[in-house]
Parts: sequence; C-alpha cells; structure tokens
Amino acid sequence: MINQFDSPTMKRSVFVSTGYLFIVSLVLLFESCQMARNSDISEHMQQANELSERLLLLDGHIDWPSRLIYRPSNVLIESSIGDFDVIRAGKGGLNAVMSVVYISPDIDIEEGRKMADNQIHTIDSLISGNPGLLAYAKTPEEVRLNFEKGLLSLPFVMENGAPIGDDLNYVDYLADKGFIYITLCHSITNKISDSSYDTNRAWNGLSPFGFEVIDKMNLEGIMVDVSHSSEKASIQAAMHSKAPVIASHSATQKYVPGYERNLSDTLIKLIASKGGIMMVNFGSSFIDATCKKSWDYLWNLKDSIGVSVWSPEGKTYVEEYSKSNQVYSNASRIADHIDHIVKIAGIDYAGLGSDFDGIGPSQPADVPDVSAYPNLIAELLERGYSEDDIEKVLSGNFLRVWEETLAISDSLKHL
Repeated sequence: MINQFDSPTMKRSVFVSTGYLFIVSLVLLFESCQMARNSDISEHMQQANELSERLLLLDGHIDWPSRLIYRPSNVLIESSIGDFDVIRAGKGGLNAVMSVVYISPDIDIEEGRKMADNQIHTIDSLISGNPGLLAYAKTPEEVRLNFEKGLLSLPFVMENGAPIGDDLNYVDYLADKGFIYITLCHSITNKISDSSYDTNRAWNGLSPFGFEVIDKMNLEGIMVDVSHSSEKASIQAAMHSKAPVIASHSATQKYVPGYERNLSDTLIKLIASKGGIMMVNFGSSFIDATCKKSWDYLWNLKDSIGVSVWSPEGKTYVEEYSKSNQVYSNASRIADHIDHIVKIAGIDYAGLGSDFDGIGPSQPADVPDVSAYPNLIAELLERGYSEDDIEKVLSGNFLRVWEETLAISDSLKHL
C-alpha cells in the first residue's frame, strides 16, 4: 500500500499549505508588530505633548524677524505664512526663540547696520506692545523666569557678523542691545571668517581681526557661533575662544557626507571638548543627502526654467517634483543627527536649531513649523531618550553654555 503522504501531488499540496500558513503567520506577526509599534508611537506622542508643555523648550535659531522684511505677516495670530507665529509656538510648546537678526552678505557695512536696526526695532515693538505675552531675555535666568510666568522669550542673536566691519565698538553696541550670540559669517567670506559656502578662502580660516572679534565677544559675554564658517575657521574659533563655542543651526556630515556647511566628526568632538553645543538644523537639504540633491536642483529653478520656488508656479512644480523624488525629510532623520552627536560627543552637547523661516520651503514633512516639536520629541522617546536627556536637548545644554559664557565674561572683566 502506498502512503498517501508519499504521493508527489500530496507532498506538493502539503508543502503549499504549509507555505501558505507560514506566509499568513508572517503577515499576522507583522500586523501585530505594527499595531504594537503604532500603540507605542501613540503612547510616545501623548508623552511628547505632555513634555512639550512641562519642559522649557528653546530653539536656537529662527529667522522670523528678517522673514517679516520679505514676507510680512502678523506673528501674533496663526498664519500659513512662514514657520513661526506666537499661536503655533504655543501649540508646539516653544518657550524661547533665539530671534535671528539676519544680515544679507550681499550688502555693505552701513546697509547691514540699517538692516540690523530695522529688525531690532521690529522685535522691540513686538515685545513692548505685548508685555503679557512676550519678553526680553538677556540671561538664562531671565529665560527661566519668563517660562515660569508663561511668557515667550525672544533673545536677540545676529546671523553674520559683517556689520562689525573692522570696528570692535559695534560689538559693544550689540552687547548693550542684549545680543547673546553672533554667527561669524554667512554665505560669503567677510572680514571675520571664511565661509563654508564660499570658494574664496581669503583668510585660510579666521582673519587676524576675527581673532580680535572673538576676544571681544568673550569679554562682552556674547557666544561665538561657527555655523556657516569654514571647517578651518570653526576649528580656530573653538581653539581660540576662552568660552565654549556653539553651532546654532548645523546638522552633521554623517548623513550628508562632504557637506562642509554641516559638522564633521572632528569638529563635533572639538566643540564638545571645549564645552560647547551643536544645535541640529531641520532643513531637509541639511539632514538628508538625497533631499539635498533634490534641493540643489530646485533652488536653481530660476536659472533653469525661470521660476522661483517661492512663486505659485514654483510651489506647484516642487509638489509635482516631490511625487517622484525625495524632497522632504522627517523627524526621524533629525533624530538621527541628534543620535550621532550624542554617540560621538555625549548627551550634553546636542540641541535644536531648526533654522525655521531660513530654510525656505524645505521643512521636514512632519515638522513643518514651530507647532510640531512634539513629533520630534516622540521620536526621541521611541529611541529610548529619558526625560532628563530630552530636557538637555530642548534647552538645558544651551542654557549651560550661555551661563558659562557669561561667567567667563565676568571673570575677564575683573582681571
């Protein structure tokens, strides 16, 4: 008698049935894991919202004052214009905004100072007109006190030290106005520093005057920001400064290899060794190599097809292009850069410097504006960051560097 299970037909039938059951099991397992992950994400999102309400959240770089020059809007009401307004900031749990007085690298010193004063006036008017909502903050303690009072802190910072020219007295002027950091240069080499974007490396790092500017900033308690500076200039600044230096809105080169505007591992380790902080930029072209390729093309639409990404036609083009190309990154990739800094330097040296209102339309899909910080916090929670870790990234690390800078200033003034 032939065993029915020895039949080739039956063997194939059993094999197929077994294979089918195996596939079904895999599908069910995947769905179960996905449901568990979704449950975890939901739980983390709830916790992230709670943390964003309870912890002091500080963004190291938002270009809202200069955005009002080019794209005017009322930042006291919720708007679809730009990335920042007070209402969206409240939704995202944002408590302190390093309010960037941006100086175009294409204008002369006199025009740069006028541009600075224009933005200073904008911030002054907004704060003085809304004392129950907004507040100055010239020290970390004032930021903390404002947080306890439910006020949004708007410290002044300058992006591009070009208006200093060759006059150190202008640093005194900025200190008197309450500026807490100066980004040494922008996209063009200036009298202080070579720019990472500029092929003209006039100084092979910092200029001789640049070293004097850093000394003056140390004396006045103004943090030195190396975002935009060339690698060599950044290294020289970190080595020369008596106070820790910061990179207020730079990602890492880990995920965008060879992009000098981002931070190399060498620079990350050096800044950390000097007690500084690296604040991760959110721009898709800064945090993802594939997105950068897309934006390298899209930023040049004006030259290639005569359309700006800011125009209605340009926006339509970008959206169509994004259907078949990776254009927008996400919170997960921002967290990757934070992870990398933490891995090679430590949790005490990472922060957030979104560059909102300065990254154009390249915001990550799930962190499009200041209302969406909880999405990033949820991502950090999912990766196992503790509440203490997250508090350091959200504000603690930056406030520490600021406090150390002021302490060093005080000691220098009493020599």
